[in-house]
Amino acid sequence: MRDLLAESGSIYVHCDWHVNALVRMAMDEVFGPENFLNQIAWYYRRWNIAGSMFARNHDTILFYAKKKGRHRFNQLYIPKSAKSSAQGKSWKSIIGEDGIRRSILTDEPTKGVPMPDMWDISMINPVGHERTGYPTQKPEALLERAITASSVEGDLVADFFCGSGTTLAVAEKLGRRWLGCDLGRWGVHVSRKRLLDIKDCKPFEILNLGKYERQHWQGATFTKRRNTPLTERALYEYLTFILRLYGANPIPGLAHVHGRKGNALVHIGAVDAPVTIDDIQSAVEECVHLKAHELHVLGWEWEMGLGGRSDLRQGGLMQRVARDRGVKLRLLYIPREVMEQQAIDRGDVRFFELAYMDVKTERIRGKRRTVRLALQDFVIPSPELIPDEVRQKVNSWSDYIDYWAVDWDFQHDSFMQGWVAYRTRRDRSLPVVSAEHTYDQRGDFRILVKVVDVFGNDTSQAVDITVR
Repeated sequence: MRDLLAESGSIYVHCDWHVNALVRMAMDEVFGPENFLNQIAWYYRRWNIAGSMFARNHDTILFYAKKKGRHRFNQLYIPKSAKSSAQGKSWKSIIGEDGIRRSILTDEPTKGVPMPDMWDISMINPVGHERTGYPTQKPEALLERAITASSVEGDLVADFFCGSGTTLAVAEKLGRRWLGCDLGRWGVHVSRKRLLDIKDCKPFEILNLGKYERQHWQGATFTKRRNTPLTERALYEYLTFILRLYGANPIPGLAHVHGRKGNALVHIGAVDAPVTIDDIQSAVEECVHLKAHELHVLGWEWEMGLGGRSDLRQGGLMQRVARDRGVKLRLLYIPREVMEQQAIDRGDVRFFELAYMDVKTERIRGKRRTVRLALQDFVIPSPELIPDEVRQKVNSWSDYIDYWAVDWDFQHDSFMQGWVAYRTRRDRSLPVVSAEHTYDQRGDFRILVKVVDVFGNDTSQAVDITVR
């Protein structure tokens, strides 16, 4: 983070009493003690149970500059009291002839008292409009104070553990550019909906971990041993690592099958490329040769052609092809949580099967070049992974959908959201039929539909149309 900061940049690090001393030492080591600016106490009121200790009512925010003296800082002030403001007067401190400091009420304008390092900002009300349900969410007022003090409009603000997106939302409202990162898929999704809820929010893009990032992770995670070539050894350790997290055992010596879980064989997609139809067909053929009747394919990304659908409730196109060869096929995402050691240690890594959707397009009579799009069905093939408390609340397939959006002219690069609908804490309804678009000209177009389910998993399907 220090390397990414501008020369005029600064950093705020929040922690509580458990590790504030350790974090202070780490910050001194990275930034240098000479660049320490403030230790801010974030004071909040809460009910406390009487006990043998003083009530804990504050956290610590460590405030450092990249280069002290060159850092941007906008002095903040405690607002004037409502009484003096209403009178058009303000309090001013003076020293009299006798050398005693006194406060007098004056007509001279003042901004108020300079902001101290004790920030009295309440926790978010459990039923407040601002609350997203994210466990470590901070009040917007806290971030507003830091962003206002250390940046101006147009500056770039970054939060590398953005959680539910509080920093991003505040930066957007204050006219700053922003960058947010998080490994948790649900945190990214909550941040997206929170930003979309901001009136006149500027366009933004969501970028997933791609092959470059995974290659970097692979190289950093798996090291060379003895005289084995790095690429060969890294590939072996990558496969073994993913198999272990999936609860499978390695099977050496085969071309397309890498492991076994119970009676099922397992194929793992490459770290830097999507799983293709050819990859799946080759693994299926190897299963047939080995007289195995079940195959699990794990992948980071999937070839677009896999979106072809047959009998939706029986799986997709490739499931039908495998079934014809006597093989039960399951396609599962490798979750990005495998790149987070804490998630691995907690056992939070879960492999979800690819979901399937049925999309219908139709022309609207009397409206030239206008297309209406509707979701017809959405299937999550892993009912055993759905918690009982969720399953009891599901009355329709659409209850599994939290968000869906449409790119009306997908160019095989960034997803450009042309229409969107999503649930909020205030409005749990979700339209599934109302997407309409009028094209400016005739031609062939690819529509990409993206769905995010209630578990934070993305599912996409492409539809090709010709507009005459």
